[in-house]
Amino acid sequence: MKSDECLNFVTEILTVLKSTNQCEKSFSLIVDRVVRLFGCQSCAIIIVDPATEYLHIAVSHGLSWTFSKEFRRKLAAGAVGRLLWTGEPVLIEDSEERPSVADEMRLEHAFRSCLCVQMSVDHRTLGYLHADSTRPGAFTAQDIRTLQGFADFAAVALNKERLYEENLRLDTIDHDTDLLKYPAFLEKLHEALVRGESTGEQFSIMLLDIDNYKHIALTYGYENARLMLREIAGIIRQALRPTDAAGRYGFDEFIVLRANTPADAAVREAESLCTQIRNSAYARRNIRTSVSIGVSVFPTHARAERELLLVAKESLYEAQRSGRDRVVAPGLSVRPR
Repeated sequence: MKSDECLNFVTEILTVLKSTNQCEKSFSLIVDRVVRLFGCQSCAIIIVDPATEYLHIAVSHGLSWTFSKEFRRKLAAGAVGRLLWTGEPVLIEDSEERPSVADEMRLEHAFRSCLCVQMSVDHRTLGYLHADSTRPGAFTAQDIRTLQGFADFAAVALNKERLYEENLRLDTIDHDTDLLKYPAFLEKLHEALVRGESTGEQFSIMLLDIDNYKHIALTYGYENARLMLREIAGIIRQALRPTDAAGRYGFDEFIVLRANTPADAAVREAESLCTQIRNSAYARRNIRTSVSIGVSVFPTHARAERELLLVAKESLYEAQRSGRDRVVAPGLSVRPR
């Protein structure tokens, strides 16, 4: 039975995952077992490079070595972008019925059906797992949960390798920015949730992304871009009160917790940060940039950690999609500069 075969595959993957801090062996096994389970034409683990935020293929089946090596795509604003930002799976049961989405999701070969699911850990997107077939209807909604399980194993393997290499547990400070590392920030968020549930205190989450960071790095060089990153982090730190917290969420993304702050006040604070960052020059080169900010508020928008972060991510996605350099919060219109 397919369920028995799937259980055996899960056991094999867990055995490898427990035995190594290197993700490549786990990736290869996951791809092989997905291909065997679904009879895929192509299968690939596609991850986000945290330094450049480009997508690249880590391990694949059914793709040429040249294609995999040269594959390098930007984070898109369409189906791929929504998959990566919100975790919404992309299911194409018949490409002839959804040709534009199929063209966006296509890797090297045309397909008739396809299923792609997000890879994430601690609410941070790491990439996605792609599987396609020459047969229409090879994937259905009932397969999403199964493929998501394989994607979760891949995400854990990648995160385990990164934790091992960076030794995150021994140091709470990100020394490129002097902000909290993300695991340490999550501890502050958990404390705020416990306090909010017991006292009814509102607090806000702000997710900030530097606009056009890759273009700035290519224009001025990565050293100047990293100095700009540090200086923007300094602006964020200066805006914090003793009860607030700020951390590094991604390579050019920050996350801020504002204690005792309802939605309207959170948006005002976020807009103030937007203005300060937009009006500053960086890295002694008169570099100019801006930020997009997504906001969520406890308990107005959500009461649990995962949902709060998801709302902030969706709001940030909308801020970027609608033109950048602006603040978005649920229930409030996009606020341009």
